[in-house]
Formats: sequence, C-alpha cells, structure tokens
Amino acid sequence: MKYRIVLIVVLFLLPILCQAQEIKLPVFFLYYDCGLGSEEITPEEGEEEQIEASSQRHKVTLRIKEEWSDELTTNLYTAVSRKEYYLQSGSYNYFYLNPDVAWKITDRIKWYTGFRSKFTFYDELDSDSLSKDFTSLLAKTNFTFKPVDKLKIIPSFQSVFDLYQNEAKTQTTQTFGLRITSTIDNVRVGGRYKGILRSSLGDESTVPLRFNNEFGVNVNWDPNK
Repeated sequence: MKYRIVLIVVLFLLPILCQAQEIKLPVFFLYYDCGLGSEEITPEEGEEEQIEASSQRHKVTLRIKEEWSDELTTNLYTAVSRKEYYLQSGSYNYFYLNPDVAWKITDRIKWYTGFRSKFTFYDELDSDSLSKDFTSLLAKTNFTFKPVDKLKIIPSFQSVFDLYQNEAKTQTTQTFGLRITSTIDNVRVGGRYKGILRSSLGDESTVPLRFNNEFGVNVNWDPNK
C-alpha cells in the first residue's frame, strides 16, 4: 500500500516539478519476441536420431515514455507472454505492468524508482494437484551520488513479494546493493556488493531462510584517453 501512495504522490507532483518547461508528447515503443526450442528424441531400435520441436515462446511488450522535462522521465512497460511446451508439462502465460521514474534532482544526485505487478498462470497443476499460479509484486529504487566529478556511489534496494495460490511457496526477497566507480586519469575502477535475503511470507509458507552475498570488482584502462 505504501508503494502505491508514493507513486501517486510522485505522479501528482509531476506538473509542479515540470511547470517551467514544455512537456513533450509521449513516445510509444512496441516489441515482439519469439523463441523456438527443439530437443533430440531418443530413437527406437533401428531408427535414426530425430530433432523435434519442444517449445515456443511469444512476447509482446508496449513501452510508453514520457519526458516531462530534461530532468524527469517516466516509463510505463506492459507485456503479455506465452510459453508453451510440447513434450512436457509447464506451459504458462504471464502479464505485467511496470511503471518507473528517473529524476535528475541536481547535477550530482539522480533518483530512480520502479514498480512491477506480474501475474503468472500455468496450464496444469503441480504433482500434488495444487495450483502453481502466483502474483509477483516488486518495488526497487536507487540513488546515484557524485560527491566529486569522477566518483559515483550508487546504493540500491529491491523488494519482491511472490504470492502463490499454494501458500506454502509464498516468499519475499530483499536485495541490498552498493556500486562505486572512480576514474583516475585513464583508468576506471569499480566495485559492487549485493546482499540477497529470501524468506517465507505468512504462516503457511515453508520456504527456508537464505542469505547470499555477491561481490565484484572491475578495472578499465583506456590508453587513448
């Protein structure tokens, strides 16, 4: 509920934040993706090996981009997808809505936040004759700080709630991240950390508690600069 309130407040303030500049007309993007899979079929005795189609995937995505000003941009993504298996069970459909906001608050501070509601529906029940359908609710945000010209500090946070019809699978995942990049002459150095906490959600959930840590470093040297 609090995420919806924040989104409503941001959308309400958009005309106030951008009243000094002319608002551009929205830009529309439409994408279609298709995937086909195949598997090798074990032949009967005396027959040659065969390749048979095993799955297909179709996805249509609509993106609406609105530049309210040079500092403020919003996007709305919506997608419908179908994954169908021919040789096994597991076919499913999903639909999602994903609005986001990117705001350049100052020359040294940028803010991004996004939300997603995803609804997944399976053709069959699981092995225990229980529904595999679920709704996934996601909220994420990050800030980009530039305390000096060649240093960026980017903390981030993401929260996901997977609400299954089978409540034993219901879970929540919290992700904390931090990225730092710095440029010294023609060398760029960066590091990142990500902590992922997955836990059960509700009294009926049997999802075990898990915590993962991820680290990474990178160095980029360009002698031409």
